[in-house]
Amino acid sequence: MVESPVVWFDSARGMYGMVYAGYAHGDLSRSGYGAVSSPAVGLAWSEDLLHWEKDPMNPIFTGSGIEGTPDSHGAAGPFLWLEEGVYFLYYFGVTSSGYEKGTKTLNLALSTDLRSWRRHPGNPIITPSGNGWRRDAIWHPAIVKRHSLYYLFFNASGVDQGREEEFLGYATSPNLTDWRVDDRHSPLLTGSWIPGTWDASGRAGDPSLFRVGDIWYMSYYSWDGTHALDGIAWTSDEEFPLGWRPYHGNPVLRLGPAGSFDCLHAAKPFILHTEARHFHFYTAVDMCESREIALAIWPPLSGQTR
Repeated sequence: MVESPVVWFDSARGMYGMVYAGYAHGDLSRSGYGAVSSPAVGLAWSEDLLHWEKDPMNPIFTGSGIEGTPDSHGAAGPFLWLEEGVYFLYYFGVTSSGYEKGTKTLNLALSTDLRSWRRHPGNPIITPSGNGWRRDAIWHPAIVKRHSLYYLFFNASGVDQGREEEFLGYATSPNLTDWRVDDRHSPLLTGSWIPGTWDASGRAGDPSLFRVGDIWYMSYYSWDGTHALDGIAWTSDEEFPLGWRPYHGNPVLRLGPAGSFDCLHAAKPFILHTEARHFHFYTAVDMCESREIALAIWPPLSGQTR
């Protein structure tokens, strides 16, 4: 399995990079979620956002393997931020082998070459807390910078208005390492809870943000109890980081046809906005629960039908 892509333009290499989570087989007699081992972080490179090659050093980052640490059994949901020659790798650590097993907390590792990593001594940087929206687990992060402040959006498992699910909230930092969660205003976004809709479960997870003019957009995924799909919410720069409104045309991705690589789920987005197009990377899941990284493009390329 591979999933949860995050893409950036690497100014040091003049190429696009992608970090993602990968799972090896833990049980060769089975397939799907129940057959995988601990997660690790992979890396791929591209010159055009369409054709990708895996880095020969994969995986570039793994769990510590040390019992009692917050990432003893793996690292998943990666997000990479490059600043002044330093790579900041954010990820949620897991404490049991398998697909997203054990305690989930947000952690950070730093590198100058994407090879040698130093775990932040303050790990975990965000943990489950209280009896509310982030009571149980911390999941996928996404970071943007506005003026002199960094904003880290993430989904957490907990309770909101008496209902248990994953919800989107945020934290702020002046330096990329010390984060303060805004529990007062979080969760920022949840699913609709309306039966029969694409987000009926109430879930809102795996945020990805970009800005166009004075409007901020946040892609995220939800599910109806059977299928997971991606949607978009927006807010004004004046209201940011609050005021998120779901797009009336959600979901923005549809399932593939029966038997296709994304006929079960098309979710967990990362949208890279360029001057010409939106490149929407996502996790595609088929009926055998195989997970692959796929791409949707808007406006479509010449000759593209899907």
